[in-house]
Amino acid sequence: MDKDRTDKVPELTYEAAVSRLEEIVTLLERGEAPLDESMDLFREGVRLSSFCSGKLKEMKEEMVKLVDADGSVAPIDQES
Repeated sequence: MDKDRTDKVPELTYEAAVSRLEEIVTLLERGEAPLDESMDLFREGVRLSSFCSGKLKEMKEEMVKLVDADGSVAPIDQES
């Protein structure tokens, strides 16, 4: 596994992280990688998924604050 790639998750854009996550899913679905490599890919995928989820949550919270500051639109319903 390329440690540098996973250590830089916070430096990725959301779109780049999603793209890499899709690549990892495809690689794992093929089932061609050795077990150790598959586990490394899975770990990287978990980190990327967490990064993407956190980024979406941050953006949602910022949107709610912006809407509240303007006062013209009700805040987004908090389902999470």
